[in-house]
Amino acid sequence: MEAQQQQQQQGGGPRATLLEALQALYHHPDPSIRNNANQWLDDFQHTFDAWQISDSLLHDQSSSLEALYFAAQTIRTKVQRDFEDLPASAPTSLRASLMALLMKFRQGPAAVRTQLCLAMAALAVQMPPEEWGHAGVIHWLGQELGSQSEAIPVLLELLAVFPQEANSYKIAVRPERRRQFHREMASSVQYAFDLLSSCLRDGSIQVREQVLRAFAAWMRFSFGISATTLASHPLVAASLAGLNSEETFDAAVDAVTELIRFTVSGSPVDLSIHMPLVVVLVPQIMALQPRFAATVKAAYAEKQAQQGVNVDPSQQGEEEDEEVTKGMAYLFAEIGESYVDLIASGSSESLMIVEALAEVTSHPDDNIAAITFNFWHRLSLALTTRSELHGSAEGEAAIDVERERRLATFRPTFELLVSLVSCRVTYPPGFETWRKDELADFKSTRYAVADMLMDAAAVLGGQETLRLLAQPLLQLAASARGGGSWDWRAAEASLYCIRAIGKAVPAREDAYMPQVLALLSQLPSQPQLIYTSSLTIAAYADWLGGSPNAPTLLPSLLQLLTSALSAPEDACAAAALALKHVCDACRKLLAGSADALLNVYQQVMSGKSNFNLSSDDELQLIEGMSLMVSALPPDRLGSALDALCIPILAPLQQVVTAAQQAGSSQQFTSNQYTVHIDRITNIFRYGSEPDHLADVFQRMWPILKAVFTQRASDMRTMEKLCRACKYAVRNCGSALGSVMGSMLEEVQERYQQHHHSCLLYLASEVIKVFGSDNACAGYLGTLISVLFGQSISMLTTIKDFTALPDVADDCFLLASRCIRYCPHLLVTTTMLPPLVDCAMTGITIQHREACRSILTFFQDILDVPTTFTGKHYGGAVDAVFLPRGATLTRILLAASAGALPESRLSEVGHVLMALARLYNFQVVQWAQEAAALIPSNVVTEGERMNLLQAIQSAASGSDSNSLITSLEEFSEVCRRNKKVQEAVQSVL
Repeated sequence: MEAQQQQQQQGGGPRATLLEALQALYHHPDPSIRNNANQWLDDFQHTFDAWQISDSLLHDQSSSLEALYFAAQTIRTKVQRDFEDLPASAPTSLRASLMALLMKFRQGPAAVRTQLCLAMAALAVQMPPEEWGHAGVIHWLGQELGSQSEAIPVLLELLAVFPQEANSYKIAVRPERRRQFHREMASSVQYAFDLLSSCLRDGSIQVREQVLRAFAAWMRFSFGISATTLASHPLVAASLAGLNSEETFDAAVDAVTELIRFTVSGSPVDLSIHMPLVVVLVPQIMALQPRFAATVKAAYAEKQAQQGVNVDPSQQGEEEDEEVTKGMAYLFAEIGESYVDLIASGSSESLMIVEALAEVTSHPDDNIAAITFNFWHRLSLALTTRSELHGSAEGEAAIDVERERRLATFRPTFELLVSLVSCRVTYPPGFETWRKDELADFKSTRYAVADMLMDAAAVLGGQETLRLLAQPLLQLAASARGGGSWDWRAAEASLYCIRAIGKAVPAREDAYMPQVLALLSQLPSQPQLIYTSSLTIAAYADWLGGSPNAPTLLPSLLQLLTSALSAPEDACAAAALALKHVCDACRKLLAGSADALLNVYQQVMSGKSNFNLSSDDELQLIEGMSLMVSALPPDRLGSALDALCIPILAPLQQVVTAAQQAGSSQQFTSNQYTVHIDRITNIFRYGSEPDHLADVFQRMWPILKAVFTQRASDMRTMEKLCRACKYAVRNCGSALGSVMGSMLEEVQERYQQHHHSCLLYLASEVIKVFGSDNACAGYLGTLISVLFGQSISMLTTIKDFTALPDVADDCFLLASRCIRYCPHLLVTTTMLPPLVDCAMTGITIQHREACRSILTFFQDILDVPTTFTGKHYGGAVDAVFLPRGATLTRILLAASAGALPESRLSEVGHVLMALARLYNFQVVQWAQEAAALIPSNVVTEGERMNLLQAIQSAASGSDSNSLITSLEEFSEVCRRNKKVQEAVQSVL
């Protein structure tokens, strides 16, 4: 490399261009030039020259910081992904150069040194272990750097980076080498600890911090060390001592956290063997509690001062850095979560930990308090899940007794938690001027509190939790009745919390819910309060539907909700949602209110009232009305359905008629059609009387058919129209009668004209409903013949698939539906061979849903002959797949090796498995022929044999997981860098 450096330093060529590109990237004012420079630099990093030029820049004393960082980053990425490009003699000189550079930058810049450390770690993974000496790379580093005091910062950063990079998938190596390196790191733990311990003698704060960060990283490999050894280890003592120094606190928290996790490692977890370390850690961490309590006092004092409240100086506490406060909270939470099962036993020692965590929950900073929420969730589960108690008590009766004892022990704590978190959801003064991010943070806090209240309800019981939350609201109501004014913020907060535990409140609760719901109509008309009141009604709709109090409560609640439809946007939307839930849960109780509700509905649909519903809110209302109308007595059902449909159909009819008179629908927008079609869709989606709904659909079909004609070329309208027809088919089924023939004619004709994929989806729904009806075989056979024929003619190349992913997706969804519901219409016909050829062409489409549909189609068709009812289709399937088996196998291997994203591996594996189980060892031969095409420098003979053995096992009916695992290994080998992936794809 040194010879090349002098040549590069003479200027000109790629190096000069590189420096110009860096100058442009960081300093040019024109964004387009910066983008071009960025692209050039990215391309440069893929060249072979990047090795030498980057190395020369790093050794050049005149290089700018920008050039140094880019060069270090380039070396790191080249070692990670392009190491195989180097000649055999280069790695050793590269290692020497990296070591020299690390010493050069030992004092910084830190960002450059870190990139070089990452490069050295990647080199350690890439180079054969024998190149580092018989004792391994960590011993090599110790010998090279351990005796030089000035090299300690470099050594410590390398010691922190190596264990972190042990599992890095950015490093392009074979899976076996990665596992081997992992084992090397595990075997080097003791020596790494010795090196770190020796560095402690340096005494400087910076070195101690680095030692602790490296120690934390190595703790993840320390599963072979005994807890007794660690309990007396100087690194553990240094970690605990580091908690008392602000400079080392963060690093100490990381190290102590890893020590706590070590004590609950292993499977199954045996805390007893780690107890020597536990008894050292816990007291030292709990000793931080007084310090944390002081920060809570200081935080409350600061909050009161901001609110203009005078604070007694003796109650102010001691302020701490926010990150230190969070670190203490994290440690308490880590102890709690790690030892939650032990804590759940309720011993006096465990209750001390619970008290500390409750104090964290009491912190006025919502972010700090939330650190404990996962612990309370896990503690709630531990206290209420019966399986957690097995082993702690014998027999069912004893388990119940022990469970009740534990619940009794922790009920006071959870009652305290309810009060600590419920106050966090109150809107503060000035919330109206919040920015979007502030409002989002407040909503996030509310969601977290809602989850926390459900955890508390699991321990306390829904009724007791409801009592705690309802009391403040009832007290506000009593004050208002006495002449006081409503505090709407407090009322809204109480309602939010009551709403949050809706699923936990018993269906027969009659002490508080009747009072709460009766109060809603008395609350002030304030938007946030209306919003939360409406959502509270929605949350308790099921309770209301089963309550004997419903007849007395429903009139006032319905009045509140219908009035709220005129409220501002959010409150109006909440009211529409609540009406939907009430109509669903109380549908059998609403016969007397149906006419009034339909009257409100008609006013909303007319658009002439002062209601503020959006289109989505109107759909919620239609859903509710459809559910309610479906529950009406038969003699009222027809007229009620008409009342539901007329306000929707009339304006659609007007648009259709106007378009007919004008001779064109182009003067109308898509939305002028779809807003009404969406409403129709909800009637058929949520209605539940097939005969009446079918009658309605048959009467509206002429209008819908006219829309098919007028908007045939408009994809959006056609998608909405097909969706409406889909729900009509799904809910009405055979009751649709003669309309079905006309509908399918429209589907065939429009698909041949405009190729909208939604028509395929509608056809797949028809197949699902009518496919098994032999009386429909004639027109269904014609339908799929036309649709598949047209689709195959459109999808002849992978470019066609990429351009028409929705068509591909819905075409093969339809094919799968045919195989499942009417295989006789496809499997034995002349349509199957070209359909399979089409699927093989498009199997590597990158579109997720389309790819999944194609792979599912292959799995479905290959599974048919292996089922009891599909055995007689074996000959037809063989005729299609035996001539294509070798090609399909090769395509599946190519898909696994990089033609498809890794997320598709499981589906590809299942197709290969289905093929193997159908054709047994013939598939092994096909796979062997395909795998033989891959160069030996890409896939070794051993890696090739592992894959073939897994396919052979799948063919013999063995465990299918081994095939997926082998495919994942094969995939990783073939994707380890861009050049390898391209080489594999070129031959497969």
